[in-house]
Amino acid sequence: MIEPVAKYMFFGRISPSTMTMKLRNRLIALVCLILFVGLGAALFLTTTSRKPFSVILFLGDNITTPVLTATRLFSGGAEARLQLEDFPNVALCRNAANDFSIPEEASVSTSIAAGKRVNRGSLCIDSSGLKLPSLLEIAASKGRSTGLVTTGEITGATAAAYYAKTINAGDPSDIVRQFCNHSPFDYVVGKGSDLEPSTTVPGKNPLEQLTHRGVLLLHSIAELENQPFWKKSLLLGILPLNQLSLMHSGEGDPNDPSLSDLVRVAISHLQSNRRGYFLVVDDPSIGIAAAANDAETMFDRLLAFDQAVATARRYVGENALILVVGRQTIGGIQLNGYPFIGDKGVAILSLNAQGNPSLCWSTGPGFHLEEKIDRTHAQKTATSAPGILAQPSAYPLPQGLGIAGDVLTLGIGPGSEHLKGFLDLTDIHHLILGEL
Repeated sequence: MIEPVAKYMFFGRISPSTMTMKLRNRLIALVCLILFVGLGAALFLTTTSRKPFSVILFLGDNITTPVLTATRLFSGGAEARLQLEDFPNVALCRNAANDFSIPEEASVSTSIAAGKRVNRGSLCIDSSGLKLPSLLEIAASKGRSTGLVTTGEITGATAAAYYAKTINAGDPSDIVRQFCNHSPFDYVVGKGSDLEPSTTVPGKNPLEQLTHRGVLLLHSIAELENQPFWKKSLLLGILPLNQLSLMHSGEGDPNDPSLSDLVRVAISHLQSNRRGYFLVVDDPSIGIAAAANDAETMFDRLLAFDQAVATARRYVGENALILVVGRQTIGGIQLNGYPFIGDKGVAILSLNAQGNPSLCWSTGPGFHLEEKIDRTHAQKTATSAPGILAQPSAYPLPQGLGIAGDVLTLGIGPGSEHLKGFLDLTDIHHLILGEL
């Protein structure tokens, strides 16, 4: 039975040699195909810029070298280190407005949010009246989840730069109207004093428009944490003032949430989108403390801000771009004298070894932690002896003013390698835009 088959295979169409040749040719073709696909994939991965899945933008005032140095010494002496010091890429950024050399919160926020210098007091609208889209609006148009977390008012200028278009950032009623009419972001948390039901017009509730459009209104960090992250819910968290002190850097206390808590919960809700997300973390509380010349509070808030950045790095994963951007410089704080290497806390706040105030400001009311009051100009005489925790100002004013000074931008992740040398804050906008 074997011999006829062998003869047929030899004299017929499928001789052993023919089968061997066909098999060999097919194997060669398969190997060539695998090599072609492999080389193509390697070329794609090495030459194509992949967008980061997570983009997180941290914004705060007084992100400058003198203030960060003083904060580091306050936290633990000369040997202490901030989390921000782990960022590999750093640039100094110019922050002028379109019409003033020194910006205020609206114009400087617009430089970052919209990528263009605008006049003082304007939000995302230039001098010709052109309305400018913000980074959050652009991210939403690209299909990313969008989040806005602020330690201040949701309708404050620093947060409103991401949804409002106006030449008068000081008009709260207009900002409220624009927020309620704007397409909702996926996750918004902050104070909402201007968003609560009107006391002057009975029954008028500015938030009804948003709730009718499917926005879920929440009032505590516990409610935010309990929302299932896999549901595509639009969340608006309006937290009461006593739940936004944000003075500590720990996590997990529902009665006293830190900025780290708000960032952690935001990431957990936004990361379910397969197209990625863009989160803006706005902290005007640092600048508010600086305007009051309250160094201790400013240091505490900077340390909480620093810890929130570390929390973001811990939760975002590898394919993420995190930027920490300074906006304006307020008050002009300087740490003077020669503190000992181990001096920290109250030793930094009090008189130095020469008997002079360690911390001084360029402008503002001065701050006296022993009395917790602002002294008038008449009380600040040359003959009055400074208290041990006095923080005098060169020019006594109702509040600390913005001063000239480039701010720091720090970054880690895809795209942050462009942070080098001197840049404009508008360049930071375009850097982020290229990674969305």
